[in-house]
Amino acid sequence: MVRQRSSVPLWATGKVYLLSSSLFHMNARGLNLLVSVLCITILLIPLHTDARDTHNITPAEISMAESFYPDSVVSRIYHADIIPHWIRNDTFWFTDHGRNSTEYTLVNATTRQIRPLVDLSRLAASLSAGLGKKITSVGLRLFPASYSPEDNTLSISQGGRQWSCNLSSYTVSETTLTAPVQAGVRSPDGKKIAYVNGDNLNLYDLAQGTDTPLTTDGTQDYFYGKRSDTVRYAATEARLNESPEAYLVWSPDSQKIRTFRVNQRNVSPLSLLQNAPENGVLRPILYTYRFAMPGDVSVPLYEPVIIDTQSAAITPVQYKPQSEVSMMDTDQYVLQWWSPDCQNIYSLYLERGEKTIRFLTEDPKTGATTEKIVETGPSYRESSLQYADTPNIAVLQKTGEIIWFSERDGWGHLYRYDADGNQKNQITSGAWVVRKIQYIDEDRSSIYFTASGKEPGNPYYRYLYRVQTDGTALTLLTPEYADHEITMSPDGQFFTDSFSRVDLPPEFILRAADGGQAMQIASADITDLTSEGWKPPKQVTVKARDGITDLYGLVTKPTNFNDSATYPIVDIVYPGPYTIVTSTRFPSDLSWNSKIYWTGQMLAELGYIVVNMDGLGTAYRSKTFHNVSYGHLSDAGLPDHIAGITQIAEQDPSMDVNRVGIYGKSAGGFMTAQAMLTYPDFFKVGVAASGNYDSRLYGSFWGEKYEGMPDETDYQEQVTGNKASNMSGKLLLLTGDMDDNVHPSMTTQLEENLITANKSFDMFIFPDKNHDLNYDPDYIRKMMGYFVKHL
Repeated sequence: MVRQRSSVPLWATGKVYLLSSSLFHMNARGLNLLVSVLCITILLIPLHTDARDTHNITPAEISMAESFYPDSVVSRIYHADIIPHWIRNDTFWFTDHGRNSTEYTLVNATTRQIRPLVDLSRLAASLSAGLGKKITSVGLRLFPASYSPEDNTLSISQGGRQWSCNLSSYTVSETTLTAPVQAGVRSPDGKKIAYVNGDNLNLYDLAQGTDTPLTTDGTQDYFYGKRSDTVRYAATEARLNESPEAYLVWSPDSQKIRTFRVNQRNVSPLSLLQNAPENGVLRPILYTYRFAMPGDVSVPLYEPVIIDTQSAAITPVQYKPQSEVSMMDTDQYVLQWWSPDCQNIYSLYLERGEKTIRFLTEDPKTGATTEKIVETGPSYRESSLQYADTPNIAVLQKTGEIIWFSERDGWGHLYRYDADGNQKNQITSGAWVVRKIQYIDEDRSSIYFTASGKEPGNPYYRYLYRVQTDGTALTLLTPEYADHEITMSPDGQFFTDSFSRVDLPPEFILRAADGGQAMQIASADITDLTSEGWKPPKQVTVKARDGITDLYGLVTKPTNFNDSATYPIVDIVYPGPYTIVTSTRFPSDLSWNSKIYWTGQMLAELGYIVVNMDGLGTAYRSKTFHNVSYGHLSDAGLPDHIAGITQIAEQDPSMDVNRVGIYGKSAGGFMTAQAMLTYPDFFKVGVAASGNYDSRLYGSFWGEKYEGMPDETDYQEQVTGNKASNMSGKLLLLTGDMDDNVHPSMTTQLEENLITANKSFDMFIFPDKNHDLNYDPDYIRKMMGYFVKHL
C-alpha cells in the first residue's frame, strides 16, 4: 500500500519523484499548471503497451485534454446557455454570452420584436467612471445580472463590487450589501430582504437602509430560517465565515414570511479537525456540528412558523403528527408555498423514511391546519421525480381542487382531487412519467407539463404537453426529437423552449401556448469545438442485466481517435438513486451532468474510451425501475454496467474490455469502490472520491429514504468495507479532510478494512477541501494520472 500525504509522488521505473503539492493549489495559473503537471506525470510513467496498443501520450494530447476542462470548454460555446426572465405577460429578457461580449436582450412575444436591453457602450462608460478605470464594451462580461422593469435598472457585478445602473439615464451607483444580506431572500415587491443573522432572522429595508430583527430568541441549535447542520455544510460556513442562505418563502403581498424554527438540540454532534488551518494558524482547529444519521433517536425537527414582517409577530403552525417527523431537507423552499391571494399556505410533510407524505393547508392568520391528502406506500413517496424540486402539486384557486402527483400505478402521474381531498380522476396515465407541472390554466381547465418516455426514442427526453384536468385532450406541443427546457410566461400564453441533445447544440425558440407560431431567438455556436476536431459522443442503447430492459448511455472517444488501435475503457459513474449521470442535453453549461460529460472528454483525450450509463435503480423511469436500488444500494446498477459495456465492446473492436477502469465521486465514489470489491475480474482500476461507503454514517435523510429504516432493513449489504478481502485491482481513494457532507471517516474506515484484509491501495487526503473539490486541478491531475499509470 502506498500512503500519500503532503507531497505528490510521480513514479518512474525504480524511482520516486516528489513535487511540492503547494504548486498545484487553485490559482490564476491553475489550468496551465494542470497541463504542465500532467506532462511531467505522463513522461515519467512507463505506459502499458502491447501488440494492439503502442500509443504514447503526447504533450499535445495533454493540452487538448486541458482544453476540455469544464470552465474552459463552456466558455467557448456561444449563444447556448440562455435563461429567459419573464418581466411581463408578453415580455422577457435574457443574457446572451457571445464570442466577444455578453449581450442583454429584450423580447416582446406579442410583437415578436427583439432589441437590446442595454447599450453596452453607455454602460461601459458609466462603469469606467464608477470604477475609476477604463472599461470597454468589447469583451465586457457582466454575470450574474438582474433587471427590474419597475425602475428600469440593471443590477450587475463588476470589479468585485455590486452596481445598479438606471437604464434611462445610465447613471450607476454601488449597491454592495453585506454577505449575510446578500444571502437573504428578497420580497416580491423588491423592497426588502429577509436574511439569517446568526441564529435569528432580520429584515433589511433596501430603500431606507434600515435593519430590523424579526426574531430574537433563536439559539445555536434552535434557530430560525436556515437549514439544519445535517445538510448545510455547517463546518465550511464556520471555517470560511460564510453566510447561510435564508430558508423561507415570502407571501405574494410581501407582508409575511413562512419559515421554520429548526430544533437540532438533541441531534448527535460530529466533528472535523482542520490540520492545516488557513491564514498561517499552526494549531489544528476543531469544528463541531450536529449531524443526524440513519436510525438516530433524534433528527432535526422543522417547526413551521409564520412571521408578520410589519409587527414581527410569530404565529406557530398548529400541526404535530402522531409519529416523530423530520421535514425533508432540500436545497429549495419547495415544501411550503403561498396561495396567490395570501389566504392559505400549502405544505408537505414527509415522515422519516418518506414512506408517508402528507399535504396540508394552513391559515396564515391563526396557524390552524387541515390535512387534505395522505399517501403511504412500501417504499419512498415522492412529489416529483427530480429530487428536491418543486412539487408537482397545486391547488386551483377557483374550485379548490388539488392536482396531485403519485407513482401509485407504477409510473409518475397526475391526479385530481376535490377541495376536501377526495380523488375525482386520474389525469395522466401510461408507461411514461410526468416530470414537471409548468402552468395551470384554470379558465380552460388545462395543465401544461413536461413528461418523458411517451415519445419514441430516448425515454429521458422531456417534452411539453397540455391536458385537460379531466384527463382528456392530451396534446404534444414540442415535437422536436430532443430534450426540451421550458419556461412559461406569467399568463401561460407563451413559452420559451431551449431544446438540444448531446449531438444537437441548443436552439432557443419562442412559441405560443398552442405550440405554434415558433420564432427563432438564438442558436448555439460550437465552431470553436468542431474546428478542434471534437465530435459528439455516440448514443447507445443496450440491454440491462435482465436482457429485456433498455438502458441508455454515451460513448466518448478522443478527438484523434484511431480506429485501428484499441483503447482501455473508463466508466464514469453515479448510481443515483435520485438522478442520472448520462447527459441528455448538449453540455453547454456548468450543470452537474455537463461537468461530468466534459471530464469524460478530458479523460478520453489521454487515450481512453469513456462510457456513461444509467442502470436499474436510478431515476426518471418507472417505480419498478427505480425500486431496484431500494434497500439494495450496494447493487448500484453494476451488473447493468458490466452487461452494457460488454455489449458495446462486442460491436466496437477499439474497446478493450479486459482493461476497464471506473471513476466516480460521492455516491459515484461509493459505486466505484463497490465495483472494485464486488467485480474485481471486470473492473481493474478505480478512482473513488469522497464516497459514502457506509450509509450508516451519512445523513438520515439519505439512508432512511433509499436503504430503509434501520429497524426494517439490514444496512450490512451496503457496507463497502465488508468486501475488502475481494480487492485485487488498483484503487485510489480521494477525500477532502474538511468534507462536512460525506465525512472523511467513511474513507478512513474503508482504509482500515483494506489494511485488515492486507490489501494494497492508494489514498490521498486533500487538506482544507470539503465535498466540492471536484474541479480543483490537483484533484483532476491525481484522478487522471492514476488511470494513465495503471490502466
